Amino acid sequence: MNPLALDLNEQLTQSNPVILDMLSDLGKHMFYPKGILSQSAEAKATKYNATIGMATDDNGKLYSDTIYGLYQHLDPDEIFPYAPPQGLETLRALWEEKILKENPDLEQKQISRPIVTNALTHGLSILADLFVNAGDTLLLPVQNWGNYKLIFNTRHGADIQTYSIFDEQNRYTTDGFVEALENYDQDKVILLLNYPNNPTGYTPTADQVDVIAKAIKDLADRGTKVITIVDDAYYGLFYEDVYTQSLFSALTQLESENILPVRLDGATKEFFAWGLRVGFITFGINDEITKAVLEAKVKGLIRSNISSGPMPSQSAVQYVLQPEHREAFEADVQRHIDTLRERYEVTKSVVYDEQFKAYWTPYDFNSGYFMAIQVKGVDAEALRKHLIEAYSIGTIALNKTDIRVAFSCIEKDDIPHVFESIAKGIADLQQ
Repeated sequence: MNPLALDLNEQLTQSNPVILDMLSDLGKHMFYPKGILSQSAEAKATKYNATIGMATDDNGKLYSDTIYGLYQHLDPDEIFPYAPPQGLETLRALWEEKILKENPDLEQKQISRPIVTNALTHGLSILADLFVNAGDTLLLPVQNWGNYKLIFNTRHGADIQTYSIFDEQNRYTTDGFVEALENYDQDKVILLLNYPNNPTGYTPTADQVDVIAKAIKDLADRGTKVITIVDDAYYGLFYEDVYTQSLFSALTQLESENILPVRLDGATKEFFAWGLRVGFITFGINDEITKAVLEAKVKGLIRSNISSGPMPSQSAVQYVLQPEHREAFEADVQRHIDTLRERYEVTKSVVYDEQFKAYWTPYDFNSGYFMAIQVKGVDAEALRKHLIEAYSIGTIALNKTDIRVAFSCIEKDDIPHVFESIAKGIADLQQ
């Protein structure tokens, strides 16, 4: 093992040995090398800096005027250089400020400085590298985003176990989660909690969050090391009376050395900026040494994978978070959230209409981009194909019985037509 990794692990042994035990074999071997980047940082103030792979002249970076012309409000140094592996420091500070403002139960000392990722999928992959060995258990709801399996099972060999978050009437319940944790008897588990949930569009209420948190605390108190990953991709898209802080906030309040809350969030959905690919990893830890060690290991993972995220995207997100631009930007975002809320309200009024009871049962939904229905008497994949061919409507077949509909990308006035057509498609196949 590299001496730098040994040193990081020794620091964890002294500061937080439980988190050292949570790490995967790769996580224990990972370190941030004292290579080109660290040597370049040390040489930053030199007169002749011949360290890093960029081209410069006496005026600064060499860059294309054609590309620069695409950016109206950024300086060349906010576009063309490499970003640090951990992301722009000002952006990290601004995102931390955002987290603390939106989660008043959190204190700054309870969380690490957010580390920039190439959006949330990259963050998930980093956490799988850091914590998952082949055979480790990942607990997921039955209703989950399919890419979790590719990241954690296909790439890392995790054993995926599932529980239901809906009862027989498709109403949200915490019973399956509580039962899964009550029956769990291994010394380590990775929990992945995604609310608003993709694919169903459900966010728990405050009372339901209390139940979730208690079940996690009870499991940790029995001796299981619990790595709790909170996927907040759709954070802030709430349309009903739900728990509006991140679940990460509630879990960070739990006093147990066996619980490590980790939050993944980002600009992708929250800022309607999907292609910018700017996300963040934040750890729920108090100890400063542990924060520094985990940051070094994550930096090593980023350096050994994508090297660093794109500078223009990070600079763009940083720009809109700055105080002088924030108010106008937040108004832009709120306008789009209001549009989605209107579409949600129309969808809710349509899918529970009595005329459609013979065709589907909706799953509870109150937030996010999506809702899902359990169709009656037809195969979901056959229905998906039929809707494309006969009605020019695209949906996602989740399994044999469920389809997901993204009301986020249907105009409000078209939503009734879409669901009426889905009902016709089901009727066609029921004959």
